[in-house]
Amino acid sequence: MKLYEITCPIKTYIARVKLKSGAMVTATERTESLFFATQLFKHKFGDSNVYGVTEFREQVNELEEGTQTLTPQQLQVKSLADKARVATQQKKQLQARQAMQKAQAKMLDASKAATSA
Repeated sequence: MKLYEITCPIKTYIARVKLKSGAMVTATERTESLFFATQLFKHKFGDSNVYGVTEFREQVNELEEGTQTLTPQQLQVKSLADKARVATQQKKQLQARQAMQKAQAKMLDASKAATSA
């Protein structure tokens, strides 16, 4: 293995490219840098047919080694905090509903007043 292979790892790049048929597709290339990826895409698909070359970052779903188990007391506190959050949201929804009903009643009164005048 050569030094540049360690210091410059191969990355995956994604680009939106336009084919000769006019269809837009997503293409990938594996290379050392964004510059080289852009050059490869332009060589394959033409200079004016390459749009938005970006690095593809794979997200690895790994469990953390430091995952901590909650104690019964911590679980109880978390449960109460979740219930408080839900109650707060329900309060906001109820207030919004009541404000909407008041506004609808005012609109109804205003339209009745306008039709009787």
